[in-house]
Amino acid sequence: MRFIYASFLALSLNFTFGQNAIPLFTSSTLQELSKAEDTLSYLAHSIVNDTLPEERFYATREMILTLVRTLRLKNSFYYKFSKLKSVSIQYPPDSSFRIFTWQLEVSQSEHRYYGAIQLKADSLVLYPLIDRSFNLSNPEKMTLSADNWMGCLVYGIQQMGQGEESTYLAFGYDANDGKTRKKWIEPIKFNQHKPVFGAPLFPKGKVDSTFIPQRFILTYAAETTIKLNYDSELDLIVFDHLAPLAIKPGQPEIMVPDGSYEAFKIHPDKLEYIEMLPVVTTGENVLRPKPVLGNEGKDIFGKSTLMKKKKSGNR
Repeated sequence: MRFIYASFLALSLNFTFGQNAIPLFTSSTLQELSKAEDTLSYLAHSIVNDTLPEERFYATREMILTLVRTLRLKNSFYYKFSKLKSVSIQYPPDSSFRIFTWQLEVSQSEHRYYGAIQLKADSLVLYPLIDRSFNLSNPEKMTLSADNWMGCLVYGIQQMGQGEESTYLAFGYDANDGKTRKKWIEPIKFNQHKPVFGAPLFPKGKVDSTFIPQRFILTYAAETTIKLNYDSELDLIVFDHLAPLAIKPGQPEIMVPDGSYEAFKIHPDKLEYIEMLPVVTTGENVLRPKPVLGNEGKDIFGKSTLMKKKKSGNR
């Protein structure tokens, strides 16, 4: 595990910026990119599906090396990598950068996340994201860096403000310990082109009102799903209201959605909290969770949930 982190850090690149250019791929560059994408797709599939932990770790290491080598190719920022089904590639509204993230299952109760931020520039500017979540005792109070990242699968990005003063809101998913899962909003700002994670944009904590959280975190039961995402029709960040549920007397409570919703309204410099969101329409698609990677009928890794249902129905 340490070797994987060290490999990624060693590949951190810091090149100078140039003027943005119209993306033009030569036939040889396109061929290289396509070949590399096939390799990355194979490795990504192995990370998710290989049954041997050592093979998943090996595929992760090779994934890092291959991705960095591929992104060195000219104008790689404009190549979409559409075959990488189990790797989330997300852009903010202004397309000034993109984030690659993926998940490695160490065991059923332990998960690690890997990723990188690539800035839009003529020369490659790449910031590997090093998951240090296991060392973060109180992440709601912490400002973090790329090499001290609260690892997650990023499934969306929204934007506050414009230009160099922009703050970006990354929506993240963490499989956590197998019993509970997490989703959160992670503010990202760029200080001298370097990403900084966390910003005091949220209401004061309900449990501890002495500080303004640096990020907004929801922890919920693994058996359920919740919504935490931007809704373009409502122009709001909408999320499930969670309520405690005691499974058996004496057991700790777990949080589950109770059918009501809360929201944040995005302003240029803050998020306005809306305690109770009125639901006017009761259609199936209104305010209901969408798959993390946007694939209807599939889980977060692109596996069909329909086949799972059929198998369980035949038992």
